[in-house]
Amino acid sequence: MAQYHTTKDPIAPLEFEGRTYDFIEQVDYPNGGCTRFYEHENTALAVDFDICRCDKKEDAFPYSLITDKQNQYMKEYLKFYRVMVQDLQRGQDQGHKDQWNVKKNPYDRGDTADASALEFLFEEKFSNVYGMSGLEYLVKEHCISDEDGNQYFLDYFVNTKNGQIAVEENGVTYHHPQIIGEDRYRKQLNKQNACTRAGIKLYRFSTEDCRFENRIEDDIRSFFGYDDSGFLKKGIVLERRLELYEHQKDTLLDMEMKRSEGISSFLIVFPTASGKSRIVEEDMRIFAGKHAGFKALILAPNNDIINDWNSRVDNTLPEYKDRIDIHTFAYMTRHYQELDPEEYSYIA
Repeated sequence: MAQYHTTKDPIAPLEFEGRTYDFIEQVDYPNGGCTRFYEHENTALAVDFDICRCDKKEDAFPYSLITDKQNQYMKEYLKFYRVMVQDLQRGQDQGHKDQWNVKKNPYDRGDTADASALEFLFEEKFSNVYGMSGLEYLVKEHCISDEDGNQYFLDYFVNTKNGQIAVEENGVTYHHPQIIGEDRYRKQLNKQNACTRAGIKLYRFSTEDCRFENRIEDDIRSFFGYDDSGFLKKGIVLERRLELYEHQKDTLLDMEMKRSEGISSFLIVFPTASGKSRIVEEDMRIFAGKHAGFKALILAPNNDIINDWNSRVDNTLPEYKDRIDIHTFAYMTRHYQELDPEEYSYIA
């Protein structure tokens, strides 16, 4: 858990976009920088001072010092803005017109290059809280635009009856302000403030936050709700059928190459919720197209996964439904002797 050094000694109110914001507290960071938090009615404002200062990257303070407070204020207030003090002054000098949008450039997707492992973990924890069906509500790579037409992509987005919620999975290397510097940190704030203007609450999970597995699930419940009764579809299950992830494409290509070399059995090892079943779906489609006598057997440990696979076949492989059997290991242990040894050309 993050350990803060905070002060609530009085500091003068702050003028921001024509409103007077009263000081709440100041969080001091080990690099000598700080963040001051202000409020005006149901809106909060964070102003960063020297937050990017860093002599050596290895001396960067824990990123959770930022994300914990970020999520606290995001949850507590209807709206929450964040800006560096130099941009706040620039905005005041220019009459408050979108002071964060310094450059009209498309969002650099390379900023999230290390997010995949965190995404897998988040999806696993999300499904632990709401069940596998909960992923149907989780939209990946949701696009928003600010008033100047700049586009930003959100790692995860859920539309609920009580409002819109987004999550960013922030790897330290590509998101910590001391490591990425002012320009890239400004882009990060542009994205966040665009969300606030659009009525989206944006929460951040960092690599450090993910060390505490039970806490992640508690935070998900806190931010999204204790059940999915307020969620609105559709989400990640449908979107992921549109395009394979890079690691899935690479795995399928590698399997095809190995098959040409006479290898017919494969062990695929990826983290939970990383899309292994999706790889099998696509591989079966490719295999069935090349083998006239195709018949497949999918073995699963329990009925929940059996039901998941029945749904997958109905939705993504309907043309092969009559040629794909899906059973538990226990069932096949009792009935395998009733089958011809050459019954199946494909077993998962």
